[in-house]
Amino acid sequence: MGTVHRFSLVCLLLALWAEVCQSTGYFELQLISMENRKGQLLNGDCCDVDRSAAEGDCGSDECDTYFRVCLKEYQTEVSTSGACTYGSETTKVIGGNTFQFKGSQKGSQNRNNDAGKIVIPFQFAWLREYTVIVEAWDRDNGTHSSDDELLIERSIYRGMSNPGEEKQIVEYKSLTASIVYTIRVRCDEHYYGNKCNKVCRPRDDYFGHWVCDQMGNRDCMEGWTGPDCKTAICKQGCSPLYGRCNVPGECKCNYGWQGPKCDECLPYPGCVHGTCAEPWHCTCEKNWGGLLCDKDLNYCGTNRPCKNGGTCMNTEPDEYNCACPDGYSGKNCEIAEHACVSNPCANGGTCHEVPSGFECHCPSGWSGPTCAKDTDECASSPCAQGGTCIDMENAFECLCPPQWTGKTCQIDMNSCHGQCQNGGTCKEVTRGYQCVCQPGFVGRHCEVQRNRCSSSPCKNSGRCHALLDGFMCECLQGFAGTTCEVQNDPCSPNPCHNKAQCHSLMGDFYCSCPEDYEGKTCAELKDHCKTNRCQVIDSCTVAVATNDTQWRLWHISSNVCGPHGRCISLPAGNFSCSCEPGFTGTYCHENINDCASTPCKNGGTCIDGINSFQCFCPGGWEGSLCDVDVNECSSNPCQNGGQCVDLLNDFYCECVDNWKGKTCHSSESQCDSSTCSNGGTCYDHGDSFLCSCPSGWGGSTCNTAKNSSCDSRPCHNGGTCVGGGEAFTCICKDGWEGPTCAQNVDDCNPLPCYNGGHCVDGVNWFRCECAPGFAGPDCRINIDECQSSPCAEGATCVDEINGYRCVCPPGHAGPRCLDFFGLGKSCRHAGLQFPHGSHWDEECNSCHCVSGNVRCSKVRCGRRPCILPKALPPLDAGALSCPGGHECVEHQFLTCFSPPCHQWGVCSTPDTPTPLHTQCEPNSGYLDDSCAHITLIFKKDKVPQGTTVENICSELRYLPVTRTLAEERTLLILCDLSYSTSDAVEVAMSLETIGRSKDSDCGQIQKAANAITTALSKRHNSTAMQAVVEVKVEMLVECPPVGYLVPVLCVVFSVLWIFCIVVCVWWTRKRKKEHARAARDILVNNQLEPLRSNALKDNRDKDIQYECKKLMGPDRTADGAESELEDGPLEEQQQCGDDEERSIGTGDKCPPQRCSAVGSKDKGGLGKDRVVCTTRSCPVKAPHRTAYSPKDNRCKNLNAAKLSEEVKDHYV
Repeated sequence: MGTVHRFSLVCLLLALWAEVCQSTGYFELQLISMENRKGQLLNGDCCDVDRSAAEGDCGSDECDTYFRVCLKEYQTEVSTSGACTYGSETTKVIGGNTFQFKGSQKGSQNRNNDAGKIVIPFQFAWLREYTVIVEAWDRDNGTHSSDDELLIERSIYRGMSNPGEEKQIVEYKSLTASIVYTIRVRCDEHYYGNKCNKVCRPRDDYFGHWVCDQMGNRDCMEGWTGPDCKTAICKQGCSPLYGRCNVPGECKCNYGWQGPKCDECLPYPGCVHGTCAEPWHCTCEKNWGGLLCDKDLNYCGTNRPCKNGGTCMNTEPDEYNCACPDGYSGKNCEIAEHACVSNPCANGGTCHEVPSGFECHCPSGWSGPTCAKDTDECASSPCAQGGTCIDMENAFECLCPPQWTGKTCQIDMNSCHGQCQNGGTCKEVTRGYQCVCQPGFVGRHCEVQRNRCSSSPCKNSGRCHALLDGFMCECLQGFAGTTCEVQNDPCSPNPCHNKAQCHSLMGDFYCSCPEDYEGKTCAELKDHCKTNRCQVIDSCTVAVATNDTQWRLWHISSNVCGPHGRCISLPAGNFSCSCEPGFTGTYCHENINDCASTPCKNGGTCIDGINSFQCFCPGGWEGSLCDVDVNECSSNPCQNGGQCVDLLNDFYCECVDNWKGKTCHSSESQCDSSTCSNGGTCYDHGDSFLCSCPSGWGGSTCNTAKNSSCDSRPCHNGGTCVGGGEAFTCICKDGWEGPTCAQNVDDCNPLPCYNGGHCVDGVNWFRCECAPGFAGPDCRINIDECQSSPCAEGATCVDEINGYRCVCPPGHAGPRCLDFFGLGKSCRHAGLQFPHGSHWDEECNSCHCVSGNVRCSKVRCGRRPCILPKALPPLDAGALSCPGGHECVEHQFLTCFSPPCHQWGVCSTPDTPTPLHTQCEPNSGYLDDSCAHITLIFKKDKVPQGTTVENICSELRYLPVTRTLAEERTLLILCDLSYSTSDAVEVAMSLETIGRSKDSDCGQIQKAANAITTALSKRHNSTAMQAVVEVKVEMLVECPPVGYLVPVLCVVFSVLWIFCIVVCVWWTRKRKKEHARAARDILVNNQLEPLRSNALKDNRDKDIQYECKKLMGPDRTADGAESELEDGPLEEQQQCGDDEERSIGTGDKCPPQRCSAVGSKDKGGLGKDRVVCTTRSCPVKAPHRTAYSPKDNRCKNLNAAKLSEEVKDHYV
C-alpha cells in the first residue's frame, strides 16, 4: 500500500514539474544574411591567418562563423557582459565569410531556413521591451590564444515587440561586417495574450468542453455553456426550473414533473377533474370540488338529469333536486301524471284529455286512435288519362302514360304549357317542345342545377364554392391560383433572424432560434430572468440559482464600474464606484494620464501605463526620462590609435598615421559600405568624408530621421505614436481601438442592461437608462411601489412592475381601498359563491355582488374567437383556448382581414345562440336614435397576420368602456368589412329598445359612440387596435322633438292621486277619534281575585299580565290607577313611569319588576308596611286616557313582602 502511495506522489510531482517547466513563449531570431568580405575579426586581424587584414588579403581560408545571441531586459546603457536574464543561445558553425538565408541572389550561398533560426524560450510573462545582443564569432582559429579575440562583429538592438506573427527586420552595418536578421516573439502553444501569460488548452472531457479562440478565450463547443463549459444545453424548450440534462439535447424531468419539456406537473394521485401548478396539487376545474376534484358542484349543468322541462337545482356536491312542471313527478320528472303528458298522438295529432283517457284530433292525411293510420289519398282516383295512383304520407303520386305529365297527368307533353322550370323558356318544335334553360341549369325541363364543383376542381384541399355559372376555389394558406395549384414557400426568403433555421409548416413557418434569441422570427434577445428566478441582493449584486456552490446560489456583481472599479451599493437603488489606483471617473473608466506632465525629455515618447509611465528615447539619449546622453565612444569604435569624439547620436574619430574612414580602419579611402547609414552615399574628400542622405534622413552619417512617421500625428483620441521612418504604431487609450485609435469600443456589447433598459455607450463606460419601474446600475432592481404604503384601511399591497395592486379587506374597494360599501349578503351565481362587494368577469361582461344581488353589464358577447388545436404547435397548445367546458370548433363564415386566417375558430356553446333581430347592421346605412355606425380604418401593414374581423369585434366588446355603457341597457356590436372604404372595418352599435320608448334613447347612442371612439384613441395592448389610423362615426345629429301631452297627463294624474291619499288619511284619523271618545265612558277598575296560595305567588307576574290584557282588551294597555298611595315616594313612582315609557319605546323583552317599600297604610286600615311592585308588559299600543285620571294608566301589581289573605283590594 505504501508503494502505491509513493508511486502516486511521484506521478503528481512529475505532472506538476511538466506544467511548471513548460515555457510560455519564445523569442525567435531569423538570420537573413551575413557579410564579412575581408574575412576579418573585429580587432582587424584575419580569421585563420596570423596577420592583420590591413596588411592585405586574408586568403582563401574563410572564417568559421557561428552566432551567439543574448536576450536580456531593456537597458538604456547596454552592457555586453553580465547574465542574459531572458535567455541565450549559441549556434553551431553555419557559414563562412558571407552567406544568406531565404535569399535568391545569384552567387549567394543558400542555407536551410532552420539553420539560421535561433529560438530562445522564456518562462515568464513577456514584458514587451527587451535588449538583444547578436554576436558573430570565429571557431577553430589557432592563430589567437584568447577566445575574446575571435569576435567578428556584435549587433546591439533595443526594441519593443508584442507577441505575433509579424517579423521586424534589423540591419546592422559596420566596417568589419554587416548582419541582417528578423526578430519576433511568439507565444507557446496554449498561451495567448500580449504577455503570453493567458493559458487556454482545449478539452472535451468531464472537466469541460471548449476550444480556444485567437485571443485565448474559451469558446464552448456546440451544445455546452457555462463558465467552464460544463453545463449541457438541454433540449430546446426544456424547463430550466424543472428539467435538467447531462448531455446536450436531452431533457430529464425533476421529481414531480413530466412531459417532453418537463413543464407539466404531476397532479395528486387520483385527481379526476383537476389540474396542478405545482406537483402533487389538485386544483379543481370549474364546477368540481372535493379532495380529488371528483364531486360535481354543478350536477345540473353537467348531466341535465331533469326531464320533460323540469328545472334542476344543485343542492350538495353530486346532489340535485328537480322542480317538475305540472303533470310530471319523480326524481327526474320522468313520471307523467296525466294521459296527454306522454304525447300519445303521433304525426302532429292534438291530444285532449277525456274522462276515459285521451282523444287525438288528427291532421289531414292521418287517422286512428293515435293518428298512426295513413289516409288513402288514392281513394278518390285523382289521376286522369288512365294514370296509376300511388298512396303516400298525406299525399299521392301519379304514374302517367306516355305524352302526359303533371301532378294528376293533366299536362300534354307535346304542349309548352308549364313544362320548363327555373325560368326556362319553352319553344314548340316538330315533335313536341324544347326548354331553353337559364345559365346554371340543365335537363329536359331545366330542373337540374349545374354544379361545377362536382368534379372537385380545387387542388391541395381547396374548398370549392359553386357559382351561378362557374365555381370559385377557397385555397388554404400557402396555396394560390384559380384551382389552388400554386404552392407558396413561407421560408423563401428566410424570415428568421440571427442565423436561425426556418422550417416550413402547413401555411406557416417555424424558426429554430439560437440559445440567446426568441420570438416568432428569433429577432428578440432572450431575457434569461424570465426563466430564472433571481433575487436582488443590493444595487450591485444579484443572486441566481446554480448547482455549482454549496448554498445553491451564485452571486453576480454588476460590471457597471468596469474592470478597474468596485461597485458600492447605496440606498434607493443608487450606487458609487471605488476605483483602483491609476483610474478615475464615475465608472472608473478613465486611466489617469501619467504623461500629462510631459516627463520625457529630449523628444522622448511617453507611454502611459497604469499608475506609471515609460519613456522611449530617440537615438542618442537614454535613461528613464531620456535625459542621459549616450556615449557612443564607450565601445572604443576608433581603430589604429584614432581618438574618439562623442557627438549627439554619433561619434567622430580623429585618425593618426594616415588612417582614414569613419573608424580609422582604412589606409586607402574615407568611404566604405558602412560609412553612411540608411542608404546614404559617401563622398571621399581626402582628409574627410561627406554623406549625401536620402529624403527623411540627416546627420553626418545619415543616422537621424528628419521626418518621422509620427510627425503627422496619425493617432487619434489621445493615442501615443511610436515609430520612426515610414512605420508607426499607435498605443490607444482605454475605450478606443483600431490602427489609429479612431474606433470607440462598444461597451454596450453584449447588452449589459436588464428588464428593457436602454444602454448609452460612452468612452470606456456605459450607462443604463432603466424602463419605468426599475432602478440600479444595470436595471435589475424592481422598484417597490408598496414602500410608501399606498393602500388604506389595512389592505395588503402587492408590488407590480411600475405600479402596485391593493388587496382590499371585506367591505372596501377601489384602487387604494378607500371606497367603503359595507358588509352584506353573499351572492350565488352560476353555481358559485361570491362575497358581498366582489367583482368578477363573465365573458365580456363584468359582474358585481351587492347584498345578495348580482348586477352584470349587458353586452352581447357573441361567440369568442379561438385558435384551432390542429393549428397550434405543441408548445402553444394552451394559447387562446376556450374556457372550461367549451372547445374550439371550425366556423365557415369567419371574415379574414389580414391573411392567413385558417387557424381561427370559435368557442362552442351548449345552447343555441339567441337570434338577433335588429336593423342596425354593418353596411346597411340604417340609422336611428339607438343605432350608430363606426368605421375603423387600419394601416394594413401594421395589422398582425391572421387577424379576422371577428377578432376586432371581440376586442371592442371586451373594452372596459363597453361594459360601462351597458350597465342599464343591452349593447349590441356587429362588425363586417367595409364596402365603401378599403382596409376598413365597419362597426354597427345599437342599444336594445325592448320595453322602452325610442325617445328615451336620444343622446344615449351618441354618448356610447363618443366613449368608444375616445377609448380607441388611447394606447392599447392589442397590436390590431394600434394599427387604427382613422375613425369615422355616423349617427343622427339631432334628436326628435319630445311631445308635451304625455308629461302634462302624468302631472294631472299625480295630483289626483295625492288628493285621494290626503282625503283617506283625514277620514281614518277622524274615525279613530270617535272610537276614543266612546272608550272614555267604560269603567276600567277591575277587581282581581286574591292570591291565596303559594303557587300563585311564584306565577304572579304572568297572572297579572294576563288579567291586565283581559281587562284592557286587545286595543288597550292596562293603566296604573291612581292609587291612594299618593303620599308615597315620588321618586319611585317617577322611576316606574320612566321605566315603563322606555319599555314602550323599544321592542325588547319585558324588563323585570321594580319594588319599593311604602310606609303609609292602606284604605282598609291595615297597618302593615307594603311593597309596591310595577310589572311592565310587552310593548303594545299607546295607553288611553281615562275619566278618572289625567295620567296614563299602567298595569301595576301590588305585591306585599308577606302576603296575607286580608289583602283584598288591588287597583288597576
